[in-house]
Amino acid sequence: MKFSKSAIAALFAISMIGSGTAQAQFGGLGNAIKKEAKKTKREAEKQAVEEAEQAIDNAIRGKKGRRIKIASSSGGSSGSTTLGTPSASLTSQTQCTGLALSNVTVGNLGEYTFQQGFSKEKRTGFINRRPGKVSGSCIAPSLQPQEILYFEVDEKQYKALDKGGDWTWQCVQSDNPGAGTTDYWTWNSDQYLGDSHMKLHCGNDQEVSDCATGSNGARASAYSADRKKRGKYGISFLARLNEHSDARTEKLYCQYYNKRSGKSLVAFEYLSAPAR
Repeated sequence: MKFSKSAIAALFAISMIGSGTAQAQFGGLGNAIKKEAKKTKREAEKQAVEEAEQAIDNAIRGKKGRRIKIASSSGGSSGSTTLGTPSASLTSQTQCTGLALSNVTVGNLGEYTFQQGFSKEKRTGFINRRPGKVSGSCIAPSLQPQEILYFEVDEKQYKALDKGGDWTWQCVQSDNPGAGTTDYWTWNSDQYLGDSHMKLHCGNDQEVSDCATGSNGARASAYSADRKKRGKYGISFLARLNEHSDARTEKLYCQYYNKRSGKSLVAFEYLSAPAR
């Protein structure tokens, strides 16, 4: 039989009222119940349920009174937890290839609107863009769930580093890197975004001026031609949700690792959240 979190909290709180015991993990709950002693039992139970439910939330999420809100696929984060910079104990394990990362950008894949005359249309593209700063040669900005990191490298130099199947993504738990790489997902592609996602339609509501007009195919061709003209190769990575049944919200530290050279093109930390 499956019980909701509220039901579990109610049973927990009521049992504590009856027994007068309280576990340390839910510290202030017993005091709160005592303060309500003059109220009716129903009122006290209601208060206890609310506080127990909040305590369970806090214990599960590892945060006091703050829930982690995940960026929606339509773009934007409805609230976020600051990740900051990965610790030196993690970044010191990454040896950078030395290849320069340019046009570093963080954003989301979602819908945007563009206007032509009186008509308004929607397309899917790389939205909510903000510039990112790289530290230590290849440590990229940290990502919230479902955010995307995009950057460019010199195409010839990058392809010269690959003799065939040399590149792979590796991720470890930030608080336990010694446990080895995670097996949450297998994804060895260096491109999540499509070319049409990068070249938004002109007149877009994202205020992206590097744009093109026409169909998805026409805009994709425009992006590809522009990138090739500059001798660049575009790489993009999605901060994927964890679809395992026992998934929990945690920080992962990832690097795009070259197995032949033992060096990484890029590394970053991101918040992995359950896909539910």
